[in-house]
Amino acid sequence: MSLKNIIINEIERSSEEFITFERFMTLSLYHPKLGYYQKDVPKTGIKGDFITSTSVHDVYSRVMARVLINEIQSNGYAPIIVDAGSGDGKFISSFLDEVKFVDHQFYEKLTYFVLESSPYHQQLITNRTKQHDVEIFPSLTSMKKVLPKLNGILFSNELLDAFPVRVIEKQHELVEVCVGLDENNCFTEVYRPCTDPVILNWTARHQLQISDGQRIEIPLAMGKWLDEVGNWLANGKVITVDYGYTNEEWKSPERKRGSLRGYRNHQLIENVLQTPGEMDITTHVHIDAIKNIGLSHGMKWVSCMPQGEFLLKEGLLQFLQQTSPNNPFSKEHKQNRAIRWLAESNQFLVMIQEKRQ
Repeated sequence: MSLKNIIINEIERSSEEFITFERFMTLSLYHPKLGYYQKDVPKTGIKGDFITSTSVHDVYSRVMARVLINEIQSNGYAPIIVDAGSGDGKFISSFLDEVKFVDHQFYEKLTYFVLESSPYHQQLITNRTKQHDVEIFPSLTSMKKVLPKLNGILFSNELLDAFPVRVIEKQHELVEVCVGLDENNCFTEVYRPCTDPVILNWTARHQLQISDGQRIEIPLAMGKWLDEVGNWLANGKVITVDYGYTNEEWKSPERKRGSLRGYRNHQLIENVLQTPGEMDITTHVHIDAIKNIGLSHGMKWVSCMPQGEFLLKEGLLQFLQQTSPNNPFSKEHKQNRAIRWLAESNQFLVMIQEKRQ
């Protein structure tokens, strides 16, 4: 049975004949066999559907390797790194190569854990890190059995934007945007009064102001994950790289319709209801919520900086290569073009939170 038919059946079986956007996204992205992230096909890079910093060039992982070595050594954290949602393993491989090159003694002490739910990505990571000691876990729950508390660093790159979301809109009154079926059995938006206390508590807790006609995503699943991380972290830092908006930025007129969108073959897809399982579905994260949830668990908000600015501060330009004008396709030219892209990659943010014992 196709994923579309699985979702149609679930809608038809539901008492109200619709499901939440969160449920639609969960099935579209994480269905065990047919979900987008679970499929055995590339997601990032030229052959995939979108570009991430980790897929542009290994210079990104090399800079981040030096950043995390310094963070652990200068703060006295345990030499433990947890990489959440790392994908295909390219970042991990070049990251650990750089750690070994920069400080072999530290490399020998380092424990590198990976959180990755996709069996396909787990296999890619295993294949690409055979020369390194990497432990892979499908969930934070399974990792906690080995590491009950984290003393070290949790790093994630474009993880939070992939969590399923609820969607609400203010049409004089607050409504929840759900997914139902039209007369042709195609997916369509359905509206119901928003009375769910979990959503109402979220908007109140994070002081989210919604104007008439505005639509916005409510990342309850992301919040649950961040609460779990906050409880787990004992001593160390959480470094989160993603794109998002503050509460003030959400008020901007150009964001009135929210940020939910799809990507397929490097093309932006506005209607995320078409072809479930065949495209990435993503949203911008709520920066104030990430900060608030961390603070509620004793995590200090250290900094939030545009990625390009952060990488330049951390020595990105030291990786520039001398080039020859006779060969514009050389690996040196390629690396320099990647450095320029990364230096301008300020659509992403680097958020750093810390908890001290």
